[in-house]
Amino acid sequence: MIKMVVSSFFNTLIDKEEAISQDTMLEIDRIKNKNIIFTVNTNRSYQDVLYYNKDFPFIDYIISLNGSYVYDVINKKCIYKQKISKFDVKKIYNSFKRSKIYYYTCDKVYTKYSDILDKDVYKMEIEDIDSINIDNSNCIYSIFEKDNKNYLEIISNKCDSYKALKEINVKNKITDKEVLTILGNEADISILKNIKNSYIVKIASNNLKKEIKSNSYLEIDEILKKI
Repeated sequence: MIKMVVSSFFNTLIDKEEAISQDTMLEIDRIKNKNIIFTVNTNRSYQDVLYYNKDFPFIDYIISLNGSYVYDVINKKCIYKQKISKFDVKKIYNSFKRSKIYYYTCDKVYTKYSDILDKDVYKMEIEDIDSINIDNSNCIYSIFEKDNKNYLEIISNKCDSYKALKEINVKNKITDKEVLTILGNEADISILKNIKNSYIVKIASNNLKKEIKSNSYLEIDEILKKI
């Protein structure tokens, strides 16, 4: 029995026009009427996702910033977070001074190092990076493509999207077998590797599709109909 659905945000829940289709909303409404928890996973902040929850509230939890921050939408509070240490933020900054760096706090993004000295940073992105060549075992590094540029994503090695999902499971007394995931991005790989009941959508990133080869990728509303 499925008790929670986890959906990627980009490439999955929202389409290329950054909208949620009517068919998808109808299917979400149907599963919500069955008291199934709906969780969204994103590499951006939870505030970016909350915008879509205003007119028709349907989201219970948001796993944001690649699993480093989990927001309980119903109770309006954080239930899990793992920041990058200030030592590591400074070390990464010194290594990439000549590149454009984005610093993500729980709800905002900054581009100046001086602006985040007194803030907790949960994720960093470095623009236009082609390879990972960093000696720092305290962080996790991955590369994703956007607008024909490669971005290096950095989070604490104490977190990932699956570890964040486990926090929600424990809170709601849900097992991995009772979770269905619908995925579309590199940030979802840790979930894909641990949740057997996982689907990849048609427009998922190529790096994610490499993890599961299939000739029958579906749209999110088609997957939700299986519940």
